[in-house]
Formats: sequence, C-alpha cells, structure tokens
Amino acid sequence: MVNLKKNKFTNVKATAGNDLSFLFHDSHKGLNNNRNDIDKISLSRERVHLAKFLFIFVFAIFIVRSTSLAIFPGEILSKPNKIISNSIKNPLPEIYDRNDKLLATTIETKRASIRNPVNPEETARMIKAVIPELNKDVFLNKLENKSYVEIADNINDIQYYDILNSGVAEVEFHSVWRRIYINKQLASHIIGYSGRDLIGLSGIEKTIPKSKILHEDIKLSIDISVQFHLEDQIAKGIELYGAESGFGIVMDANNGQIIASASLPTFDPNMINKNYTNGAVKESTFNQVFQGSYELGSVMKIMTLAMGLESSQIDLNDKFDDNICIKIAANRCLNNYRNQSSENLINSVDCLVRSSNRCMAQIAIKVGRENQKSFLQKVGLLDEYLLEVYETGSPILPERWTDNSMITISFGQGLSVVPLSFTSSVATMVNGGYKIQPSLNYYNNSKKENRVIRKNTSTKTIYAMRQVVKHGSGQKADIEGYAVIGKTGTADIPCNGAYTGCGNRTSFVGAFPGWDPKYVILVSYERPKENPSRGIMGGSSFHNAGPTAGEVIRLIAPILNVEYNVDKDVKDVKKDISKNNLIEENSL
Repeated sequence: MVNLKKNKFTNVKATAGNDLSFLFHDSHKGLNNNRNDIDKISLSRERVHLAKFLFIFVFAIFIVRSTSLAIFPGEILSKPNKIISNSIKNPLPEIYDRNDKLLATTIETKRASIRNPVNPEETARMIKAVIPELNKDVFLNKLENKSYVEIADNINDIQYYDILNSGVAEVEFHSVWRRIYINKQLASHIIGYSGRDLIGLSGIEKTIPKSKILHEDIKLSIDISVQFHLEDQIAKGIELYGAESGFGIVMDANNGQIIASASLPTFDPNMINKNYTNGAVKESTFNQVFQGSYELGSVMKIMTLAMGLESSQIDLNDKFDDNICIKIAANRCLNNYRNQSSENLINSVDCLVRSSNRCMAQIAIKVGRENQKSFLQKVGLLDEYLLEVYETGSPILPERWTDNSMITISFGQGLSVVPLSFTSSVATMVNGGYKIQPSLNYYNNSKKENRVIRKNTSTKTIYAMRQVVKHGSGQKADIEGYAVIGKTGTADIPCNGAYTGCGNRTSFVGAFPGWDPKYVILVSYERPKENPSRGIMGGSSFHNAGPTAGEVIRLIAPILNVEYNVDKDVKDVKKDISKNNLIEENSL
C-alpha cells in the first residue's frame, strides 16, 4: 500500500469544472494564488454561457427562416436563356389604338420545369395531383427519356405554390416574359402574335423585331370600337347567311389610315401556341384583307365607269345599247347578271345602277385595252403595295391581256385584286382623285398631293355611286343622314377553269358621308347561301353584303364623329360638275 503524505493542500475540495492545475504547483507558491485561480474559473464559466447564447440565437434564426419558407415560399429565379431585350421593365413595346386604348402588353410570369428526376414515376404522380389536366402517360414518357421537361408555362400564383409544395425536389422555376393581348380575338389579324420567346410571328408583332422598335410604344391607326362593330356584324352575317368566311375594312378616304380591318374566322393570339396545330395556325391567321387576292365582281364597274369618264370617251348622259350582242366566244354573247335585260338604251349612270355587263364592256372597248391596263395600274390595282406588316398579297393578272380579258375585267372577272388595294383605289375615286397609301400607322397622316384622276371624274363617280344606293342594288346600305354611296358585286368563284358550281363571293364597297366622303368601307362574304325559311331569298350582295355594310355604317359613323349630311339635289350636283369642269379647263 502506498502511503500518501499529508500536506497543507490535502483538505482542499475539488469539484467538477474547477481548474485543478493548482494541484500541480510547487508548494512554495502556496495560498497566495488562490484568488487568481477563482477569477479564472469565473471567466471560463462566462465564456461557456456566451457560447451557449450564440448557439441558441443561430438555431432560433434557422428555425424562423425554415418556418417562413415553408409557409411563404420565396421565388427561385432563373432568367431564361433567350430574351428579346435587355430591358427588364418591358422587353417589347406596348401597342395602342388611335385613342390610346391598350391592345397588347408584356407581363412577367413563371415557367415550371423538372431536371433529371430521381424517380420519374413518382414525380409524374405528384405533379399530376396538382395539375389535373396533365396527361400523365405522356408526361411520364418525357421524364423517362429527357433530362429536362417543362411542366407548365405561364403559370399563375396558385399553380406556382401548388407545384412548389407538391413535394418534388427537382422542380425549377424560371422567370419569363409573356405577351398579353387585351382584346383576345379582336383585331388579331392586325396585331398578330408572338412566340413563347417573344419573337413576332405575324402582324405588327412580326414587324417589331425586324424594324428595331423594341423600346418605343406603337400607336396604330385602328379604332378598337370601330373594329369591334365591323367584326361583330360580319360574324353575325356569316352565321345568318351561312357563309364560309367574310372580311371587311374601313379606311380613311383622305390619308389611307386603316380604321378597322376584319378577317373571319379569327383567332385568339393568347392561345395560339397552346390550342392550335400548325395547319390550324396557318389557316386561322391568314389575313384575307391584306393577303388575299379575289375576283370581286361588279364592284369593279366603279373603275370602268371612272376610266371612261377620265378618258373623256364617255359622259354621264351618253347612251348605251343594253341588249347588244358582244361576242366573248365563237357562239356566245355576253350576258348580264342572271340574264336580266332592260330597254335598249340606258345612260352611263344607269349602266352602274343596273350593273350592266354589256354596258361596261362597251365602255372598255371605247377606252381600249392598253388604256384600261394603264388606268388600273395608275390607281394602284396592278402592283404590290407596302404596309407596316409583312403579310401582304399580290394581284393575279391575266397571263395575256387580250380583248376578251379587257371585256371580262370591265365587269369584275379575270382580274384578282387585293381587298386592301381595291379599297384604297375606291378612295381615290371618291376623294377628289388623289392616290393614297394604306397605312396602320396613326402618325402617317399623308397629305393629298398625288392626283391621278380629275376632280370632276371623282364628282361624277360619286354621283353615280349615290344613285346605286338610292335606286339600285345598294339600297339596303343606305343609312339616313349619311348619303351613303357604293356598289354591290356578286362574283362567281372560279374553279376547275370555269365559273359554275363553286359558289360565289358577294361584296359591297362604299363611302360616307357620300357628298364629302371621309371613310371608305368594303364588306365581303364567301359562299353565302339562300335561306328562305329565314327570309333570305338570295345569295347575292343585295341580300347580305349591302345590309351588313349599312349596319356597320350606322354603328360607327357616330363613333367617327361623322355629322348628319343633307342629301344633295340633282341640280346641285350638276352645278358642282359644271363648276369643276370650268376650273379644270382654266387650269389646262
């Protein structure tokens, strides 16, 4: 047994946590160091308490942050690889109508995706639970075969939180831009639409990146209220008359600004990337007014009459034999519409009022083939035209401009024209003879400088067109107080080298107020049908295009601040014609 030697430190009590180093001090240091040792023990205890406080503080922050993220999850941001602009505020310009009503804008939204899921089947099940419309089998196939799969695009806040809380760890969210079209289908053929990366694919939207106007707001010439009434009335007409399609346009007769342009059926640009197949996109986005080229029938007789007046080969009082045989084939004479006939001699105005094919053929023969071609080119019907959109059509001319071509073109066959070009040409006929350039730009307020026909020719043409609406086939387009002028046209649609068996196209072109035209309107239906049970007794423009145009004028004239006009007396019109004759003769 080892004997322990007692010393003066034997009775000192040592407890856990005390500094025991003094037990190993030499005896000569004695009790004088006892006080210092106690101070050191207190300091150590304070340090331990501080460490415990810091640990509790950090742990509390961690608990609060974790709880906050669970209840109010924050965004996981990742900017898309493709963006059309460096502007975070708005990558594309906003589009407005002429009255500063917003038509298209851009908002920031989210896209959800999954990258390299660990368990594709379980992932598909959990995502399907929060997005019921998802096709689970298709989605699962993508998860199993691709490293990156999109769940949903343009998701709202509810979908965002549902997906985030679905329990799928591999979900990613990307901040993306989305183009919003405020009025859905309304004016969609003008505005167009953009793809998911904001690349414009049609209409004005396609023009934006190509013209480098990314940071400038766009103000169009269209009036969205007028656009609504035009589209609405044509849509009702398509249903009422059983037509396959229809189109219309309202244009400022003096500067070419397009106030409204409708092509139906239409489409919703907000849904074009989601609900349309490639074929359906191409078909639904085709703009009949800008891209189409059609034989419009008897509305072309306005051009023939004006051509005769401009060439001085005829005047309004000249007489024509309406029962004459004009050979258009070896054994066939030219017929009038539905073989209707009248007394032998009618004047130039009645030629237009009665829509006589034979009469127009005689005018064309008087003017001549080359002069006819020159006149139509001068007023803008034979050339391509420029517009602020890329989707523009071209006229379809006869392969050889023969005498037969000259005759058929005089009454609206054998020459397919772009509706927009035809409308601007009619504007030239009624605005005093000035050629205008169609435009969608509100700020393109071009002056009337390029006169291509005489003012007197324009005045006489207006007079004849007024008689069509007062006494002829345009009567259902006559709206009291606006002295509407115009002309109807019913054209057989050519197919298989003939003009039978393929239905017809009906049209009405006019202007208002008639004695001082400010706006030109064109309405057309493709293959409208007779419906006796609903009181529709004929598939002609008298029964459909004319009434639709009249109703549109009645609705939009007040919007356009067109004042009521008192209809002129024939004597007053003749005074205007005589006055214009005198002015033009003195100016020569």
